Amino acid sequence: MGRRGGPAESLPAEVAFRREIASWALLGLTRGLVEGATAAVLIKKTFAHAADPWIVNLAVAFVSGAPALSNVVSFVWANLAHGRARIGLMVALQATFAILVGLLGVAPRALGGLAFAVASILIARVVWTGLLTVRAAIWSANYPRQVLGRYTGRIVIVSSLAVSAAAAFAAWTLSQGPFDSRWLFGGGAAAGLLAAWLYRAARVRREFALLAEENAAVGRSEPFSLGMLVEILKKDPHFREYMFWMGIYGGGNLMLTSQLVVIFSEHLHLAPGLQIALLSVVPLGTLPLFVPFWARMFDDGHIVEYRSRQGWSLVFAVVALTFGTWFQWLPLLWLGAVLLGAAYAGANLGWNLGHNDFASVGRAQHYMGVHVTLTGVRGAIGPPAGILIYQWLESLESGAGMYSLVLPLIFVTVGALGFSHMRRVMRATA
Repeated sequence: MGRRGGPAESLPAEVAFRREIASWALLGLTRGLVEGATAAVLIKKTFAHAADPWIVNLAVAFVSGAPALSNVVSFVWANLAHGRARIGLMVALQATFAILVGLLGVAPRALGGLAFAVASILIARVVWTGLLTVRAAIWSANYPRQVLGRYTGRIVIVSSLAVSAAAAFAAWTLSQGPFDSRWLFGGGAAAGLLAAWLYRAARVRREFALLAEENAAVGRSEPFSLGMLVEILKKDPHFREYMFWMGIYGGGNLMLTSQLVVIFSEHLHLAPGLQIALLSVVPLGTLPLFVPFWARMFDDGHIVEYRSRQGWSLVFAVVALTFGTWFQWLPLLWLGAVLLGAAYAGANLGWNLGHNDFASVGRAQHYMGVHVTLTGVRGAIGPPAGILIYQWLESLESGAGMYSLVLPLIFVTVGALGFSHMRRVMRATA
């Protein structure tokens, strides 16, 4: 049965939404320059001759996986935020993130500059992980569960359009070259600093109750840690299984981007601007078209029901992109990019909010900590593994690396099957 929020719930949620939407839009412009595919293409293009190709390709892997890899340290942010006022912390994190993005503009185009750029992106994404971890508790406090998907979906739409706009501008800059691409990062930093200044007006609904619940659930003497991660997974078998299937499913997704960037460059010889268009601009630009559909589905049921249907959208996207790459057929690649946008729209909602359906009151942030920490583990393994398999196949025969795309296809398919299996078991148990 669907769940809908009444006027008493919607009015405070609407006020909270209006106070934070501009900041997330501006931060989207900043994030767009260090978001997976865009950052990977910028690294591949900018430092193509700064080091041996395999070193540059590994850098591409780490950069494309940085959004996930950085989540390994999420428990540090969970501890830092636990029992503390959120808004001041969010403002500081947003400003720090903006400054780190701006630093990318001063990286020299040499091997040392490549290392500096990769390190800057990784640190910036670590700070962004802090934003996501703190944001989870703010959203769960400000938006009732009955309308959580719709309000956060609206934020996702605006943020994604901003990320897409930043990616499109980066693609245009690389293609037309009106000015040095380094200036992109200065503009992104300015947008992020303005976002931090505006976010000071945001509030957390009944924050005193949130802080009391956090301290009552897990006192300061027992902060979030890897031990707590193990404890949560041990005591909550449903969440543990959900994390298992998310690991397989998400691992395949993370392998895909770095492999496509390298294959597009080395085998299809696509222009950097076209690569960003296919892997960032179109997926993120079309994402808002699909968010309302996924938000309604999310609000109407448990996350497992949701993932059992949403998961297949990524499988269809990977199939299209894989065969479009193998046959070097651009129309199929464009179709795959649109399907990727549909998949990302649903995945963003599920990733940001799904843990709430398992967590008890006061523990949402800790469950989010478990989720993003495990995301970091697969971010550390998936993209480098995908690139190493690509390099190994290339060493056997030139051109064989293209078939490394089989691996992410297998992983996302098995993950989608796992969510469907979990749904059947939960329905039978209920």
